[in-house]
Amino acid sequence: MEYSILVVVPCYNHGQYLEESVKSILNQTHTNLKVTIVNDGSTDNTDEVAQSLINLDDRVSYISFSENKGKWYCLNYAIQESDCNIITSQDADDVSLSDRLERQLLCMLETSTVHNLCGFYHCYNDGDINEHRLKRMTEDVAVMDKDSVGQNVLSGFNHPQINHFFTGDFETAGATAMFFRNIWKLGLRFNPPESGLRVLCSEDSDFNFRVTMLLGHTSVLMEKLYCYRRNTSTNNEKI
Repeated sequence: MEYSILVVVPCYNHGQYLEESVKSILNQTHTNLKVTIVNDGSTDNTDEVAQSLINLDDRVSYISFSENKGKWYCLNYAIQESDCNIITSQDADDVSLSDRLERQLLCMLETSTVHNLCGFYHCYNDGDINEHRLKRMTEDVAVMDKDSVGQNVLSGFNHPQINHFFTGDFETAGATAMFFRNIWKLGLRFNPPESGLRVLCSEDSDFNFRVTMLLGHTSVLMEKLYCYRRNTSTNNEKI
């Protein structure tokens, strides 16, 4: 089966990081992919940067909203418009290691799961990004299978850092969620933060928790393949 991966990149006033973020996807070892940038009512140079990326690579598409609708809306809209059979996302100020998509997809296939998460690096400046994005594992990587995830998710529910630790002690980034599009077609959608099961957490955290508990087929690749940029407005913005 041919696996085409959609990477949704919602962007709200992160034009300064957008090019680096999208290029980290375009340079993935898994090349059968599409990137959809969703401009969520930005007032910075997001539109200009997005247009240049469209011209750079025909795998990039662009959706622009005149007002801020929220990350959950951007994700649902882009998925609805896509014909890819595998879905994931990336925040516009973050960066993926070059084999992130390949390794997450392989993990799902090898564990017969339909939903996967991976670990991340905390990055506080460009130096951290540049250091971590070149790292590679040199030994076997542990995988948390669906049964282990199901056990951990119950105890992790009350953890102070629930967004990252709901599958146990290994930190996962909610935005790294990779899943078969059929999950979304079943009716599982990203909800607004105030209406999810876990109302104090992000849209992707709520989605990941519901998918994990309802389907019981989530795996975790215990490898850090994502650079999460700290100290930007992603931590408290509307998307």
